[in-house]
Amino acid sequence: MNDAAREPAAVKGDESGAAVTTPAEGDDLSGLLSELQEMAQGLPPAAQDKLKLLLDPERISYTTGIEPERVTALLGGAAPDRDDSKEAAHARLLQRLLFLRKTRLKTPMTRRLSGRTPRPYTYGEIARGSKVSKQTVFYVFTEGRLTSPENIAAIERHFGALPGFCSYNEREALAAILGPIVSNLKFLNKVAEAYEHGVTKVAARSTDDLSQAADAMDEILTAVITARRKRS
Repeated sequence: MNDAAREPAAVKGDESGAAVTTPAEGDDLSGLLSELQEMAQGLPPAAQDKLKLLLDPERISYTTGIEPERVTALLGGAAPDRDDSKEAAHARLLQRLLFLRKTRLKTPMTRRLSGRTPRPYTYGEIARGSKVSKQTVFYVFTEGRLTSPENIAAIERHFGALPGFCSYNEREALAAILGPIVSNLKFLNKVAEAYEHGVTKVAARSTDDLSQAADAMDEILTAVITARRKRS
């Protein structure tokens, strides 16, 4: 499947497009979970298996900073923690920063060091990579001192985390992951219907970012189209 077809799109002649889901708008987690469950039930078994990989608690934990056991509970309908007090936000910020340093390890890049085990970034390396002062990085990580949102965003970028990784509460973090999955599933269903009716060209549109799971979405689309062809 080419890049144009990978993006939520409108079948030629259809001007409706999937809305981009962000935590600031449309972060109704229970609504997303309901939509996801309904769409999953309509997928053929092969596509359901691929979707399970996207919803793997370990994968979502890595992307959100929420522990896998908690991800499982939230996907099962557990109420998310809505404590957005200053103290809770501070504790969450520090926990997510430490999670990033623990899970995004520095891999040796030269052949001479290729045999070495990946290790946590030093505070100096984080400072250089994020262009935040070493002193600020040190005190943020070791003492949990507050710093500017710009510095936190720079540290998130250094580790390749999604924007808002360190600040989103459980509801916002999970909605930021599930929203693009739901939007892309809607798009794939539209593409499958188009193929079923002989339409092979799709008008590309702006889309929710799901680049890390593009291959899985391609496989889901293939499974859906294959199942529909077998029925016809």
